[in-house]
Amino acid sequence: MYNFNTSFIHKIWLIMRLTTVILMAVIMQVSASGFAQKISLHKANVPLKVILKEIRLQSGYDFVYDVAILKNANPVTINVKEVSITEALDEIFNSRSLTYVINKKTVTVREKERSFFENLLSRIQAIDVKGKVTDSLGTPLAGASIRVLDAAGKRLGGQAQTGSDGEFSLKNIPEDAMLEVSYIGYLTRKIPVKEDIGIVVLKVNPGKLAEVEVTYNTGYQELPKERATGSFVGINQELIDRRVSTNIIDRLQDVTPGLIFNRDLSSFANPNGESMSIRGTATLISSSQPLIVVDNLAYDGTLSSINPNDVESITVLKDAAAASIWGARAGNGVVVITTKKGKYNQGAIVNLTSNITLNQKPDLFYYPTMSINSLIDKQIDLYNKGYFNSQLTNIRNPLVNPLAEAYYAFKQGRITQQELDERILTFRNSDLRLDREKYLTRSSMNQQYALNVVGGTQKYSYQVSAGWDKNQGSQFATDNSRITMSTKQNWKVFNDRLQLGIGAYLVRSNSYQAAPNVSNLSPYDRLADEYGNPLPVYRDYSVRFKEGMIGKVALDWNYVPLEEIGLSPSEYRSNDLRLFTEINYKLFDGLDFSTNYQYWTNRGNGSVHNPVESYEARNRINSLTEILSNGSLVHHVPIGGILEQNFSNALSHNLRGQLNYKRDWEAHSFNVFTGGEIKDYKSESSEVGSYGYNHENGTSAPVDYLTRRINLATGRATNIPFLDKFNGINNRYVSYFGNFGYGYKGRYLLNASARRDASNLFGVNPNQKGVPLWSAGLGWIMSEEAFLTSDFVNLIKLRLSYGYNGNTNLNATALTTARSQQNFFTQLPVLGILTPPNPELRWERIKITNAGLDFAILKSRIFGSVEYYEKLGLDLLGETPMFPSSGFTSATLNYASTHTKGWDIVLNSINSNGKVRWETSLFLSTVEEKVRAIKNNPTATQLISYTPDLPTPAIGKPLFSIFSFPFAGLDPGNGAPLGVVDGKASSDYAAIYNEATPENIIFHGSGRPTKFGAIRNTVSFKGWSLSANISYRLGYYFRRPTVMFDEVNRGAFSHADYERRWQKPGDELRTQIPSDPGVVDAYRTGFYLSSNATVEKGDHIRLQDVRLSYQLTQKGAKRSVFKSFETYCYFNNLGIIWKASDKVKDPDYLLNRSVFSASIGLRASL
Repeated sequence: MYNFNTSFIHKIWLIMRLTTVILMAVIMQVSASGFAQKISLHKANVPLKVILKEIRLQSGYDFVYDVAILKNANPVTINVKEVSITEALDEIFNSRSLTYVINKKTVTVREKERSFFENLLSRIQAIDVKGKVTDSLGTPLAGASIRVLDAAGKRLGGQAQTGSDGEFSLKNIPEDAMLEVSYIGYLTRKIPVKEDIGIVVLKVNPGKLAEVEVTYNTGYQELPKERATGSFVGINQELIDRRVSTNIIDRLQDVTPGLIFNRDLSSFANPNGESMSIRGTATLISSSQPLIVVDNLAYDGTLSSINPNDVESITVLKDAAAASIWGARAGNGVVVITTKKGKYNQGAIVNLTSNITLNQKPDLFYYPTMSINSLIDKQIDLYNKGYFNSQLTNIRNPLVNPLAEAYYAFKQGRITQQELDERILTFRNSDLRLDREKYLTRSSMNQQYALNVVGGTQKYSYQVSAGWDKNQGSQFATDNSRITMSTKQNWKVFNDRLQLGIGAYLVRSNSYQAAPNVSNLSPYDRLADEYGNPLPVYRDYSVRFKEGMIGKVALDWNYVPLEEIGLSPSEYRSNDLRLFTEINYKLFDGLDFSTNYQYWTNRGNGSVHNPVESYEARNRINSLTEILSNGSLVHHVPIGGILEQNFSNALSHNLRGQLNYKRDWEAHSFNVFTGGEIKDYKSESSEVGSYGYNHENGTSAPVDYLTRRINLATGRATNIPFLDKFNGINNRYVSYFGNFGYGYKGRYLLNASARRDASNLFGVNPNQKGVPLWSAGLGWIMSEEAFLTSDFVNLIKLRLSYGYNGNTNLNATALTTARSQQNFFTQLPVLGILTPPNPELRWERIKITNAGLDFAILKSRIFGSVEYYEKLGLDLLGETPMFPSSGFTSATLNYASTHTKGWDIVLNSINSNGKVRWETSLFLSTVEEKVRAIKNNPTATQLISYTPDLPTPAIGKPLFSIFSFPFAGLDPGNGAPLGVVDGKASSDYAAIYNEATPENIIFHGSGRPTKFGAIRNTVSFKGWSLSANISYRLGYYFRRPTVMFDEVNRGAFSHADYERRWQKPGDELRTQIPSDPGVVDAYRTGFYLSSNATVEKGDHIRLQDVRLSYQLTQKGAKRSVFKSFETYCYFNNLGIIWKASDKVKDPDYLLNRSVFSASIGLRASL
């Protein structure tokens, strides 16, 4: 065995040695033939890459090179036959800036090193370059980036940005250089330089998710996104048009990081009221709303005057570097709205927009209430206990509920037991809400129609638009309408050195409301009988008194709501006009002067006409009728209608002058401007009233306002209501500002701004009339660095900013103010002091720090930003108690400071980019607010009595905080709510209140969301697109509605928790609703309503909206008369997906539900 194995191995070894020798011989032969291989090429104007590939095939040599070098190389023409590889390569590269090196079988192609003379010559031969960048439709692309590349494709120092007309220019560019032209959302182009490049057309990049806005408009300049160091949010027209609404601000909801509409849920007075805030609130009593800027100047009108169909883009400025240029008005952020305009060298385009929205009919049963039977049982119990006796026998004839009146009529023998029983049965089977739904409410409807025409020639551009909106309210006889008209005209003259622009924006609004008032009726009142005949209801005074006046007064005193529909119209008409002009003159290259002027005026007039047939007029006439002893009547309020009119007139002049310098020089870029601004705002308003008004001939009768008359119902002496009022405001502002922007190599950024505002509102001392505000910002585009160049990372940009913004309060003044009025007894004019002097009054300031990271990866299929911010509110104004000896209970003083911090995180992605395209946009914003300092610490009762409209600041806590008394359950014996006194459960409510301190009450958290955001998914297939937006609000608390036993024990309607109240021992194990005390007990009721038993987490997620659209494809549009055509349907307020509390239907809407709406519409361009 051994010998056999040894022999076998020896043979294998001989075979391997022989094979090795043969292989080496073959390899050497192939190598020799390779060196000896001759090259033959006959090519004309062929790319260098193709030539090298051919040589590789003929020679077997491998080639190594930078793709960018070959891409920028000029075409090759070569004609050689049977030459060596070195001869062929010499023929190709001798006349080029490229060379080669052969190492074994590898040829490396690289750039030739330039000699000193060649470098010097290239400088001497540099040229000036100009051109224009447009899209495929010829529309200029403002803010496109132009970078200079060398022959190898590496970036040099020179760069530029296109202006609003898409044009650019560069100086001293080497003749052999290339230009790289890029614009976000478009394919990048590289072109050789020449003096006049002409028009560079960029094509849309279908592989990228178009970012919301490339250029930010600050109101003072258009800033390319890549040069921004501050915190901006850009909302483009596509995103604006996604939502259907007649209000432009509504379209920012759930698409703007850092911006939230607060719905102030803890206030029963206005639970569904909304206020907008950007990154929290940095003020106490001053306006927390952001500054609104329209077409570069602050807008004094109402936002309802802006037609969303006229808006092209919106930029939200959130930090100091972005907003400090607006100075003392930018403390709460700035919303810059840019309206549409025409473009130069653009053919006429006609845009049509139309949509209709149907809104769900109001659900009057949404708010849970006790049953009608429970209410009637309670009122019967109260009547039997004598609770209503004082009201029924009161000589002032107060209004008493119908059930008590029925029992009283039975007691007096005016009705029988059977009639009483029938009335009570009718009450039990009636519900006012059913009649309101049937006779007074409807599904509301909104309509929008808009026409916009834009276009331009080489020297002239224009825009003209008109719109009509009509909103039919959810109550009968309630409507609103709006007509808007606008135009912008722009010219270039004097060889384009002078640009002129003028514009006008006119809005005419009308509102009409003529629905009857049914807010204070009994819950079981009926508006009509079973046949639909209108019925009278109790109102204002005792029904017994009114019945006793039949035949004694001239007019019927019954209130029949259904007969009041449309009878007393309240109308308001408003004309809002904005005229503006912009002039820009180019002094020399890089330096220009611009001026903006805006004239704004709003004239409004309203009227409420109560004809003599209306209850309002009849009630006022009858109440002040004097019945003489002989039965004759003296009408101190003359018989006739009552007309109340109000007039308002506001106007402002705003003028700004600005010197702008913009220059790109080699690796450096400068963007500097400085200027000043003045503004004058005036408003006047008046109210006048007429009695005995005859609508037919416009006449009225005089009345005696001074003499006090006896009210026929109450027996009290009173004056005829004086309806005339007058007031006015005049505010003046002057500002000086400057901004310095610097960039190095297109990736190192510096920005600084400063502004000084002065006003007639503040300070007696000159140094307090104005406030200096400033900011500084740094930016670094790390992805432009060589060490971070990667196919995976497309963008890494760091931003850091710091500075001060300000805030104003129009009601605060350093001077003593007074109101002229009339002494009640002497009827002589007197002055009532409104505010004490405050010479130390200072402007509110907000110090803001912002750090941000912008990123894009995977060929920009995933991109977004992460920002962290801190805000310090300084010298905040608030109402401070005063010593009684001063003559004032309180004064508005600088007395608090706040600290706010949080994150804004944005993430966008393209999840699929084939035939089916799936895009996702997500943002998360956090807000953590705390009060740093206040002059007067609040009491526990003040903290618990928090309302959103008047927050109570507490050091170390959010401005809008929820506090409560500790709840220790229900007393097993009587169901009374228990609190804590000296660490033990107690029903001594006076002691609970007296011993409460800020330390022993419960702090739950913020009353406003501390985390909020939305996630939007859009799926597209061919022309179809489906988009759904899910919003969320987290990290906050609210006080839920519950039964108010004090109201119940006054015979009033209350919450459905009444049905779940404690009624017998053992119920405390199944419910936290206290027992009915049977009497009014303010301490007991107040304690329970303010305890932690009524506090709930407000966290929730909702499906906000869904949009389905179909857009005509380019191929389809070519076969039609349209340049573009889109039809869509939109569904809003689809409902809650998840909520933390099961005690309410919707944490955002406690009293009235969010109204579901469905819209259909179309947009077309001709």
